[in-house]
Parts: sequence; structure tokens; C-alpha cells
Amino acid sequence: MTANDARRPWHVTLAVVLIALGTLTAVVAAGADPQMQAQTLMTALWVACLWFAVRAGRGRRTARVTVTCLTALSLLIAAPFAFADPLYGGVTLLLAAVLAVPGVLLLHTPAAEAFVRARTPELPAGPVR
Repeated sequence: MTANDARRPWHVTLAVVLIALGTLTAVVAAGADPQMQAQTLMTALWVACLWFAVRAGRGRRTARVTVTCLTALSLLIAAPFAFADPLYGGVTLLLAAVLAVPGVLLLHTPAAEAFVRARTPELPAGPVR
């Protein structure tokens, strides 16, 4: 199967949507910061996560690894600010994790791996220098 023949599995598209919604919910969970410093950082993380999620949905291996790390980072950074208000922030952070974590897991299924492998160009054969 060549790169042009590779069809994106439906769950890769679902993964991109879940990651985008989950990390956006993490931004909302971090909104309890009164100085808005966390909000700015979380918004920048969300934009980067959205960018890499779309790239991962197109079959880019490095983007898939990057979006996994950025999703975990955004949930970790949002946690202290979310737990400042345990009822609203804690539930919102839990919702963010419920959305984003399955999205990340869907990016690492065997079908998604086959899609990424088909979209990755092969290196030319020859001696390594």
C-alpha cells in the first residue's frame, strides 16, 4: 500500500476530535487562576495540541508522539488550578481526561499504526554514515 492508497481509519478522526475537545476542556478547568497566567499558558498548549492532533490525524508519526506528550502536559498543568475549586474544577478536569485520554489511546491502535506506517515514506537503502 502506498501513501496515496492509505485510507484514514474512522477512529483516527475521532481521536483528533476527542483530543481537541479534551484539551479545550482542560483550558476551561484551568480558568480558576485569578492572574490568568495559567489561562494564557493553557491556551497556547491547546493551540499547539490542536495543531499536532491534526498533523497526527494525517499520519505523521512525530506529531502523534508530540500530541500525546502535550495532552498529558496540559492535564498535569491544569490539575492544580482545577482543584482550587474542587466541585467545578475537579469535575471539569475529570471530563477533560475522559475526553482526551481515549483520544490519545485511539491514536495508538494497530489500525492507526498501520495508517501511519503507510503514510511514512521509506528511507532509501544504502550504507549509514
